[in-house]
Amino acid sequence: MNDIPLGVLFAILVILIGLSAFFSSSETGLMALNRYRLRHQAKKGQSAAQRVSKLLARPDRLIGLILLGNNFVNILASSIATVIAIRLLDDAGIPIAALVLTLVLLIFGEVAPKTLAALHPERIAYPASLILAPLLKLFYPLVWAVNGIANTLLKLFGVTNADPAQQ
Repeated sequence: MNDIPLGVLFAILVILIGLSAFFSSSETGLMALNRYRLRHQAKKGQSAAQRVSKLLARPDRLIGLILLGNNFVNILASSIATVIAIRLLDDAGIPIAALVLTLVLLIFGEVAPKTLAALHPERIAYPASLILAPLLKLFYPLVWAVNGIANTLLKLFGVTNADPAQQ
């Protein structure tokens, strides 16, 4: 990564933080929706409400997708931030990058987006569903595998029917 200009690395980092905000706000927005209002809008034929209803029909898949996406972008952001810090501050930059990125992700990738989504769930959830629905189709095999492993672990701890399809 030494041949990638710092400006490009910073731009990638900003995009990754934005994606983290997207996944975080999507999760909160979708889970905070008023289910009665959503059902009413879907019955009236509103396409966004129908799309969101379909996503929420399998919350395990939706949450799995969102968590996979958020973890992926946050880990990638950490890697990019570490490369930037090493370039600017040598090895002393590693703990600084970890601290700064933790604060940045906490504020801009978690707290602020989730607060916004909790206050305005429809404004966040409906547009987000345009991205999440095709992403779920694309990454379904990975989401299925991760959920399968998680459900198996839950069964080992005595939690049954973790898969909503079995309920």
